[in-house]
Amino acid sequence: MSSVHQLALNQLYASLELDRKAIGVRFLFTKEEYDACPVPPAKAKMAYCVMVKVASSGICLKADLSLFGCGGATRALGLEEPSPTFCTGQEYLSFGLYQDLAVSKYTANHITLCSHHTHGVLLQPLEDFTEDCPPHIAILVTNSYNAMRVVQGYTYKYGTQTTFKIAGNQALCAECSAYPFESNHINVSLLCSGTRYLAGWKDSDIAIGMPYGQFLQMCDGLYLSANGAEDNKHKAAMRERLAARQLADPGLIDGEGYFIRCRG
Repeated sequence: MSSVHQLALNQLYASLELDRKAIGVRFLFTKEEYDACPVPPAKAKMAYCVMVKVASSGICLKADLSLFGCGGATRALGLEEPSPTFCTGQEYLSFGLYQDLAVSKYTANHITLCSHHTHGVLLQPLEDFTEDCPPHIAILVTNSYNAMRVVQGYTYKYGTQTTFKIAGNQALCAECSAYPFESNHINVSLLCSGTRYLAGWKDSDIAIGMPYGQFLQMCDGLYLSANGAEDNKHKAAMRERLAARQLADPGLIDGEGYFIRCRG
């Protein structure tokens, strides 16, 4: 992959203490593109959010419709058209999450679905992508502290994101994949009951999805904002990770967090 990609990954993993890998998702729009992708298909049918969990552990996989175990994801990612019962709100109402059909239909109508048709998807750690086959979306599932820092890194480059879209439903497929791809915006997801059950995330985990181009910029913002955003404990740990990755110190000075200086 390009030096820009490798620099971004070094900045990410030096800036944050992560217990799983950041992953990329690439849409494989045609059967020809899917078949030409050298990554092996998933070994069994599974939900898309479980694919994300598998990829975050370091495994590369691709999947077409036959390997998806969740209709919500096939609809959100463009592998299948939404059913009539989804469009009317009846499907969502059956989940017991909404007080009546009007609320259910409104929620269904505002879940982002990819406007394109796709034959399959490729999921793998970001470091496994190549320059001629880059990801379309980057996803990170982590704790709330790291999520805060990711948003701060994004804000460093782009300013306030004013259009977060969160429903507590279809977390990885719609909130972290379809919405970032369709809107070209970062999004934060609090996950959903389905993915917490199927993928076994920690209760403290939340997810962030963003277009790949913004991920590259976010990592630079994450790295450059560390002196103002981190306390002395986190700066000490970051210095060790910087050294391990042979990355220059971005100007970390103890006691220079904005929240410390403002009390002086």
